[in-house]
Amino acid sequence: MKLTIVSQYFPPETGAPQARWFDLARRFVRRGHDVQVLTALPNYPGREIHADYVGRQNTIEWIDGIRIARVNIHVPTERTFADRIRCYLSFALNARRYGPELLLPADVLVMESPPLSVALAALPLARRVARRLVVNVSDLWPDTAVQLGLLGPGPLLTASRWLERRMYQRADLITAQTDGIADDIRRRLPHKEVALFPNGVDLSAYENLDDRALTRHEFGWSPDTFVVGYTGVIGHAQALDQVLDAAAMLKDAPVHFAMFGDGPTRGPLESRIAERGLHHAIRLYPRQATSKMPRIQSAFDAGIVPLANAAILEGARPSKMFEIMAAGCPMILCARGEAEAIVRRNPDRPAALVTPPEEPSVLAASIRRLLSAPDLRRSLAEAARDLVRTAFNRETIAADIEVLFERLAASPGRAS
Repeated sequence: MKLTIVSQYFPPETGAPQARWFDLARRFVRRGHDVQVLTALPNYPGREIHADYVGRQNTIEWIDGIRIARVNIHVPTERTFADRIRCYLSFALNARRYGPELLLPADVLVMESPPLSVALAALPLARRVARRLVVNVSDLWPDTAVQLGLLGPGPLLTASRWLERRMYQRADLITAQTDGIADDIRRRLPHKEVALFPNGVDLSAYENLDDRALTRHEFGWSPDTFVVGYTGVIGHAQALDQVLDAAAMLKDAPVHFAMFGDGPTRGPLESRIAERGLHHAIRLYPRQATSKMPRIQSAFDAGIVPLANAAILEGARPSKMFEIMAAGCPMILCARGEAEAIVRRNPDRPAALVTPPEEPSVLAASIRRLLSAPDLRRSLAEAARDLVRTAFNRETIAADIEVLFERLAASPGRAS
């Protein structure tokens, strides 16, 4: 099978879509498939083109047997929604313009949304260079942007809804990261095939993590400090102010909040930490290499996975929850809905403590509970590791997706 992936994000960038597509591409190559990727010059999350890629647009490189074509992109220098839209559109237009000369013919083209704007390139490219089109939906845009208050009535929302409908209509197969996303799309398009392509974890990256003390020493975490860690996007959907509020309630406890990541709300979050005098309780650490994250996560005493209190996020499965569980770190999940149901799959053996989103007093109480209960921490960590091994192993997920894509590739016809 010849597979083309069109995604604005791809390694050496870090992030959930980057890790998910790189992992799938490598596994497909090992299974004998030809995989090519059309993506942007790497720039996320540092908001500048990586030094090794300056001036390298419209070129081809090979990484782990994957053929990767990169086009130029407007790098958002400001953390504004308007500048992010310019970034999204610049990739879509460059991918649409240069994709036909950069890509080889394919059986299946799969595009990643969001950003929804990728469809501006992927739909015409599928018609020209591929036989079948798969639309992978990681988040229900524009609905999520509307519920988070990022997008209101106007021409942009109207255009976004039109593009979303067009994208779904053109798809030969729609894959969704969560049951909630899949069910939403099925309600709107009952005639379309929608399959689950869930987040998972590369379990091999979490083997032999025996340098916990060394990692804690590296970041200055003393043995008697209870480290509550966060790793991931610092953005609107995470509502990280709830962590600041909980930290303020725990000033009397030997708790340190360690936050690793970047995103559109990092600057404002840093300002609020300083304004509230929480710099001793919370520290935002520099972005770390993906390869380093498993041992950082395993060095936490507890991991926190927070979401905003928005109805649409009840269908979310944050990718970091699976990593925290694989690291053997007891987790506090601030969420309702699908993510909560996952960690409570076995009522007699929960894989996390769950708190309502954006209720910092409950979050603070849960941290105090873990602080004084080593047996509970051990029980949660063991249940979590068992859960990801049996249900969220990326090797198993890749095998399931391979069956779907091969069946699609073998069917007659072309992308419409």
